[in-house]
Amino acid sequence: MSARRIILIVAALIITVGTAAVARNWVNSRPAVVQAPVAVKQSEGPMVLVAQHAIPTGVFVQPTQLRWTTWPDAVIPPTYFTKDEVTLEDLAGAVVRRGFTAGEPITKGRIIRPGDRGFLAAVLRPGFRAVAIRVNATSGISGLVFPGDRVDLILTHGVSGGDGDSRMVSETFLENVRVLAIDQYVDEADGKPRIAKNATIEITPKQAEMVSVVQEIGPISMALRSLAKDEQELEDLANLEEPVLTEPDPERGATYTFDSEVSILANPSFRKTVDVSRGNDVQQQRF
Repeated sequence: MSARRIILIVAALIITVGTAAVARNWVNSRPAVVQAPVAVKQSEGPMVLVAQHAIPTGVFVQPTQLRWTTWPDAVIPPTYFTKDEVTLEDLAGAVVRRGFTAGEPITKGRIIRPGDRGFLAAVLRPGFRAVAIRVNATSGISGLVFPGDRVDLILTHGVSGGDGDSRMVSETFLENVRVLAIDQYVDEADGKPRIAKNATIEITPKQAEMVSVVQEIGPISMALRSLAKDEQELEDLANLEEPVLTEPDPERGATYTFDSEVSILANPSFRKTVDVSRGNDVQQQRF
């Protein structure tokens, strides 16, 4: 092979390698092309209210359980709630008559709101009874007990002591009882105290018999319970994918207090016995 041809071949190889290097550098130096996000066209149409999660029968509706969704048809059934008709807060506190599955439209006939006829019966859990008890400004905590609160029921009455004397005692005979209504009101939207004459509570049939007897024995007082535990339970349930609200059942109380525990004079150990003699007649006098 001649020297001329060898030189041409070497020159061609150098030009090829150089061209490839220049092309690679040019490609790497070009700015990256950022693809603009494609705008998703929002579907247009009427908005109806549906269940965010499954909502069982008998629970109170909360705004977090509901959401708005576009209805595909132009004609909306009259039993559905539309966005221009109500807000999520308007349905807060309503009770579910028949449960909803996730994504199912909320219909007017399957929920009942405070003030509607039959609301109290819808609030009652299956197997429980609504019973009214007499209260006053003192036993009703000055009107600061509202529907939905939980209370303990305390009975105050007289009992016969071991020495034949009558003694006073108070005992908590029911704990964790849910208040359904105050007088004829099942909802206290304004939050203002109301001195009531009656309170309606939710208890079991056996506990309803107990309350009936207790009201004949002596006066009943209510002791308001803290909401801290209920708020913690709701927070735990909010972390579930499909929360199911449960209500604790009222229980039989086991505590009591005798008059001698709060009054020194009522304590038998404080009493003194003196024998009074009049001739052959001896009598005992207690002080």
